Amino acid sequence: MPEITTITSEALQAEVRRLLPSQRGFGGDLEAQNVIVPIIDLTPTAEGSILRNDLQSAYSFGNTTSHYVRNTTTTLVNSPGFFRISGAVNIEQSGSSRTMEFNISNGLASKFVWGIAATTATGELITTPIDFTVFIAPGESFECEAGADINFYGSSLPLADVNGNLINPAGFTFE
Repeated sequence: MPEITTITSEALQAEVRRLLPSQRGFGGDLEAQNVIVPIIDLTPTAEGSILRNDLQSAYSFGNTTSHYVRNTTTTLVNSPGFFRISGAVNIEQSGSSRTMEFNISNGLASKFVWGIAATTATGELITTPIDFTVFIAPGESFECEAGADINFYGSSLPLADVNGNLINPAGFTFE
């Protein structure tokens, strides 16, 4: 005989309300039972209308912007949305202190996101890989400030627009 148990989880109920907006007005508790019931996956990934996150964030020729920054400040991204920034920072031989920063700017002030400061001995090379995601709001930009003898080799990749709608790799189409 089947047993039915009430589940009192606000997190699960909120997820059901989000995924099934037509069910919001019913307000009933979630229930579980000890009988095997077939499940239909109604998520966009299962239906094939969106890519899995790992595939969606793939680099493609059409949506990857390459960057090389040395001894200057360069704007890497100036359009709103979510962006993946990846690459490597190289600090060349110098014998003196060198710095490099990634900042988000609103045109009036900058906020530090990531950076490195190091003193290298003559003949030494320090390489540091980077890979992170930033959100740029309208009116903001993402900048790389590389000091003397510092190189940033990398790329920026749009992941989602300012509203969080995922951006598929350029050239990808669903069958």
